[in-house]
Amino acid sequence: MTEQPKDEFIHQLRDDLLQNGAIQTDIFIQKSAAVYYGSKDRLGTDGDFTTAPEISQLFGEIVAAFLAYLESLSPIDETAAADKTAILFEAGPGRGTLLSDMKRSFTAISPALDKADIHLLETSPVFQAIITEKIAQPVNFMSTLDDIPPRPLYGVANEFFDALGTSQILFDGTDWRWRLVAASTDAQTPFCLQSGPPLLPTDYPAYLPETPEAGTICEISRAAEDAMSLLARHIAQFGGGLLICDYGTSTNQGDSIQALRDHKPTPFLSAPGQSDITHLVDFAALKRCADNAGARLIGPVEQGSFLNELGIMERAEQLRKSSDPEGDRSLLAAIDRLISPAHMGSLFKVALLVPDGAGTPPGFASLREKGVI
Repeated sequence: MTEQPKDEFIHQLRDDLLQNGAIQTDIFIQKSAAVYYGSKDRLGTDGDFTTAPEISQLFGEIVAAFLAYLESLSPIDETAAADKTAILFEAGPGRGTLLSDMKRSFTAISPALDKADIHLLETSPVFQAIITEKIAQPVNFMSTLDDIPPRPLYGVANEFFDALGTSQILFDGTDWRWRLVAASTDAQTPFCLQSGPPLLPTDYPAYLPETPEAGTICEISRAAEDAMSLLARHIAQFGGGLLICDYGTSTNQGDSIQALRDHKPTPFLSAPGQSDITHLVDFAALKRCADNAGARLIGPVEQGSFLNELGIMERAEQLRKSSDPEGDRSLLAAIDRLISPAHMGSLFKVALLVPDGAGTPPGFASLREKGVI
């Protein structure tokens, strides 16, 4: 897909809203994302945002070690027919940095996962081309989670759910109303937010507060819940495990939609198709989806806690070189970005989707300390 000029996409979207009416925020975000991710590589220092795998290879190494641990609990039968063995999966792999780091680790620690067929949920032709060139092994790209083969799945979804879009519902003091994106009459601001008509109580979505205050906003990501339900049903039936790493919370209350462009915050209505629009993932909603599908969502725990418990600092010490002080400083700065509460350590969370059962895996000890499990 060739990149659409910013003004062209904005004009097309504005004309569509003028002709067909306002849309909910999740639809606006999804329309923007289709152009944004389909046009060019947006990751890294030259893009708009940087993900954990782009910060340090140690993130991928820790994730690979954890997946290898999960696989060791139910070893892949490498003598089984090819269509019965487990697959290596990633949702939203971007340019394949995490996948590449995991593959390098699997070569040393998990021959079974190293040889596993790779299935990726990635629709961007830009990222597909980058991954195909980067990964020596053949890769199967999926456009929908319905295409996951009926086999055990071991994988990761890193900063996937936060980009799926969320709708917002506002309590005005009397009624609940959907927040809508409409075409603005101001040429300098082509889009604006407005409230939809009052909803009947019978049309209220589930999990709204019983006694809301005027101005209360709740977010509902239908796309995230649909994706989680599909993944949970798959793992409940066929086995495996999926690590979910994302920035999020355990409530649906609050306005969390934000956008980044050139690594700086920007109003999310200002540059659709040219900015990364995300929202806080509601892990409580994901857990309900897992429970309803007969699976189990463990966590979330803070990313810093997860990485520390699995030994990221010990691994960093192994990589340090007294002969390379500049490299040492860069390594420690990268680790600090991943685990420090002042950076990604607290805001980003890690959860694990597995078949129903009991027990607390490595990386999730903080849940026992809090009495959660």
